[in-house]
Amino acid sequence: MRERADHLKGQVALKLEAIKKMGTGDMLMLVDTLERLGIDHHFRKDIDLALSHVHREEPADIVSSHDLHIVALHFRLLRQHGLWVSTDVFDKFRDETTGKFSQSLSNDVRGLLSLYNAAHMATPFEEILDQAIVFTREHLEAAKGKLRPPMSEQVTRALDIPLPRFMPRLEAVYYISEYQQEEGHDSEILELARLDYALLNSLHLKELRDLTLWWRDLYKEVNLPYTRDRIVEMYFWAFGVSHAEEHSRARMIHTKIVALTSLMDDTYDVHASFEECKKVNEAMQR
Repeated sequence: MRERADHLKGQVALKLEAIKKMGTGDMLMLVDTLERLGIDHHFRKDIDLALSHVHREEPADIVSSHDLHIVALHFRLLRQHGLWVSTDVFDKFRDETTGKFSQSLSNDVRGLLSLYNAAHMATPFEEILDQAIVFTREHLEAAKGKLRPPMSEQVTRALDIPLPRFMPRLEAVYYISEYQQEEGHDSEILELARLDYALLNSLHLKELRDLTLWWRDLYKEVNLPYTRDRIVEMYFWAFGVSHAEEHSRARMIHTKIVALTSLMDDTYDVHASFEECKKVNEAMQR
């Protein structure tokens, strides 16, 4: 499985290199696909270089584009990667008379969803993005009952939690099944996403098994029956911080520290007397 995944990484890297020589919009959509499928970490250097080039050169096909999806995607991806983009890029989509977003955009569901997600990369006092959230949410709410999968699922999910605020690993779970429903999806990218998910999932299960055994041994050793068994919950906290393979040791340490903190919390809250708490404090001070 890992050998096949390594082969596919090479194939996808070639696609990424080739598409950089084509339109900027195609490159941005590929980067977005890799990120949402959770396999962008294999191509982090190439993605950073490509987005830095777009930010530095400001390609004409983006500057002059009236494709709301591409313009909003460009805005969101660059801001997510720490590259500043002005909200002026959205002025072309506003009515010159009212200053509000044009009602002609109401039928462009893909563009509206992209703008809705992009607007959640706002910084304080960016009123146009506040307006964008209100405008897009109104039209997406009205349209979601008429949409077909996978767009219907993506709209519903975004209205609940916008993409920039969604847990990346959970987005990958949803998007792997949605991507295969999209016309023109790349079978090699999809296969890599599935293999990478399975390989990483096996690591997560091993970590949780090892932590569960550690907790059971500790539970027997310290003999504190009043404490809550929250090791799975604690692991999920660490998992939420980072699910990457290279952060495996950090997840294990994080989970153990939080589990021990929870043990102390239960001791102070429900078991120990005031005098006993004072003695524990004194012991920790020493």
